Amino acid sequence: MKKVLLILTVMLCSIASMAQNTDAMLFGDVKAKEGGQHLPHAVIKVKGTNLKTQCDATGHFKLSNLPVGKQIVIATLAGYQQQELEVDMVDNKGTGAYFELEKDPLELSQVVVTGTRTTHFVKDVPIRTEVLTSQAITKKNAQNLYEALEGVPGIRVEQQCQFCNFSEVRMQGLGAEHTQVLIDGEPVYSGLAGVYGLQQIGTNDIDRLEVVKGAGSALYGSSAVAGAINIISKEPTYEPVVNGDVQFGNFGFKSYKGSGSMRYNNIGLSVFAQRTQMDAIDRTQNGLTRKEVKNKDGISDRVDETVNNLGFSLYFYQPFTKNDKLVLRGKAIDEHRFGGVMTNDQYLNPFTDGTEDIRTNRLSADLAYTLPIGKHSELNLATAYVYHKRLATNDTFLHDYMDSHKDPAHPDEDGAAPDVSIMRPYIAKENTVTPSLTFTSILGNHTLLAGVQGYFTHLRETGLYVISAEDEKASPYYGIPYTSIGKKHANEIGFFVQDEWNITPKLTAVPGIRVDSHSSGEEYTTSVKVSDSAFPTTKFSKTTVNPRIAIKYELTPSLILRANVGTGFRAPYGFSEDLHLCSGSPRVWKSSNLKGERAVSYNLSADYYAKKYQFSINLFRTNLKDKIQFSPADDEIKKFGYSYQWENVDDAYVQGVELGAKANLFRNFTAGVNWTFNQGKFKHERAEWSDPNDETVKEFPQRLQYAKDSRNISRFPAMTGDIDLDYTPGTWSFSLTSSLQGKMYIDYNSEDNGATSKIKKTNTFMLFNCRAAKRLGMCTVYAGAKNIFSYIQDEKHTDDAAFMYAPVYGATWYVGLSVKL
Repeated sequence: MKKVLLILTVMLCSIASMAQNTDAMLFGDVKAKEGGQHLPHAVIKVKGTNLKTQCDATGHFKLSNLPVGKQIVIATLAGYQQQELEVDMVDNKGTGAYFELEKDPLELSQVVVTGTRTTHFVKDVPIRTEVLTSQAITKKNAQNLYEALEGVPGIRVEQQCQFCNFSEVRMQGLGAEHTQVLIDGEPVYSGLAGVYGLQQIGTNDIDRLEVVKGAGSALYGSSAVAGAINIISKEPTYEPVVNGDVQFGNFGFKSYKGSGSMRYNNIGLSVFAQRTQMDAIDRTQNGLTRKEVKNKDGISDRVDETVNNLGFSLYFYQPFTKNDKLVLRGKAIDEHRFGGVMTNDQYLNPFTDGTEDIRTNRLSADLAYTLPIGKHSELNLATAYVYHKRLATNDTFLHDYMDSHKDPAHPDEDGAAPDVSIMRPYIAKENTVTPSLTFTSILGNHTLLAGVQGYFTHLRETGLYVISAEDEKASPYYGIPYTSIGKKHANEIGFFVQDEWNITPKLTAVPGIRVDSHSSGEEYTTSVKVSDSAFPTTKFSKTTVNPRIAIKYELTPSLILRANVGTGFRAPYGFSEDLHLCSGSPRVWKSSNLKGERAVSYNLSADYYAKKYQFSINLFRTNLKDKIQFSPADDEIKKFGYSYQWENVDDAYVQGVELGAKANLFRNFTAGVNWTFNQGKFKHERAEWSDPNDETVKEFPQRLQYAKDSRNISRFPAMTGDIDLDYTPGTWSFSLTSSLQGKMYIDYNSEDNGATSKIKKTNTFMLFNCRAAKRLGMCTVYAGAKNIFSYIQDEKHTDDAAFMYAPVYGATWYVGLSVKL
């Protein structure tokens, strides 16, 4: 570490010594090509340097001390296509540059940073990046990150629990554990946030989402096997702005948003607040057909939820030297969700049968500092701290206690219930720190990047448990309730380097490599003795090397080819299921012999960009070695009170092709369509469905009929599609979106452990959403609906809460009013 810092210091000093003052000045203005009005606050940048400025409120700019000779100057502004001008800079003289920007209906002028950790426009980025803007999020009426990601090509967000609505994101067929979610480039979304965080992170502060698929570990460490999703926060606006939004809908939906933003001299401030409320919904029941399913059963299909988001961002421009920037952010999330048996409001009591009740508090603070060094280099320092707390109850302890306290004379009846005074919630507290230091330098045709990133997290959890397994009845500890105290930690330090090499004006290569040193562990103690031996501890330590190379070739000015190949690594720590099954810790065993997953990812894409339309094709494949799977606990592990375990089950692969098109068909009308074809399989059939020697298969041989289907990666649709239509005449705006989900395989694990368990192949279905809005001066009124044809899944089993593959309630609608001052 000391050697790395020494090398960086030497590089900084040597490059700083090369800085020079030329007194060559650039001045000019930026106008709209249509109408000719000046455009305020456009960004003016000198290509190949870190020299840039911004137009003032009148659309004029000046930039001094530019390199002499011919330079390419770029003007960019959100909503307009970028423009490049060549200027000849002369020492001690001023030169004029006057830009005329055209409208950008396809949003190709978006600036992205995630793929290479350097700034690029979407069209020019060497590693293919997809962007979801704040305008697109508004059009979706997305209140949280989960809703914002719905319909993004190659991404699928899904519910996995009927009682608590546990959700996760899947990218190109791989689960949440393979996808790194970043906030402003830092991996502060992890651990406890991996369970409910998608629905807790509001959208009121999101400027855009950047999505990079495949081979992400070379820059972002473990958990980026499938790719990375980067949440970019909004920056303070030049003019003082106050926004307010109130929205109401069916099923008790209410949303209140407020935000403010301003800059004064070299200080910028933005604040935001968001509150969302919704009632529990009961619309479906157990059944094998849609007709049977479409009836109430007294059990919630959507939880009752109230979530609050608060935050601020404080920007200091040039606080210490010219063109440096210091950013301080603070955010808070408070959420309460509960669901279960709604009959007689039973779900309002968190300790009753069939109830889950989860309270979340999350506080985060981060600091980011950017220091330009000379004309060609930049140093970025960032650090973030997150405190995350969760209190949760469900009925697992209650059921286990009653099972172990049955009257031997009446074994088919429920046993005695625990005394109310011993009931406790599951409590988890997590502290995470993620520091990083990155140095970037432009040297001729090379943009060199080097950095170090840390991830340090400690989690302490307590929960009620009781040993109640049938084969433990003879144990002297059978039926004894106890508190389990779990301590988990993970420490990871990663070093990465990258060279963005512009070999020719048309050909760019980006080789990179990251070295990670990861160590993690878990240990448990109990309030009373419940075993003749101590609970086993878990330790994992591994150093991995993950290279990556990306190539971009400009076949024509409009046709861009990209190829990307790299390796990835997933450490066996922080699985969301560990924290989802939270009523009694420990529930999930993780052996020290568990291997980390290794992956090799390939992407090949072609994108055609024109002023009025865009076409794309993306081929992908990821090979996984030693894929980790969630399984029932072995007999030896059950003796310690574990119900499940993680194990390396097999090698696997996912592959597919993504097709996309977007066009500005005529004035004010834009249409987009995306289509994917997917395949994902294990190397072998899964033993619990195919091995005649497996204990479950021996007892239930009918499971063998699903042996062939068990090779398929669960919850990976064979086909997905999205259609997006937007019409914006004058002060009106209309949008219609549709999403298609093809056939996929999903396990049903019945309570009888095999008699009716199966692997279901789901049917193809489509969902439709719509929205209309009218701007009236400073106000906008709008209305919309989601799942407008009330599609619901055609089979349901409440004994397996994770058996969810389609909506379980019908249409939702909303109306709202927003004001901008």
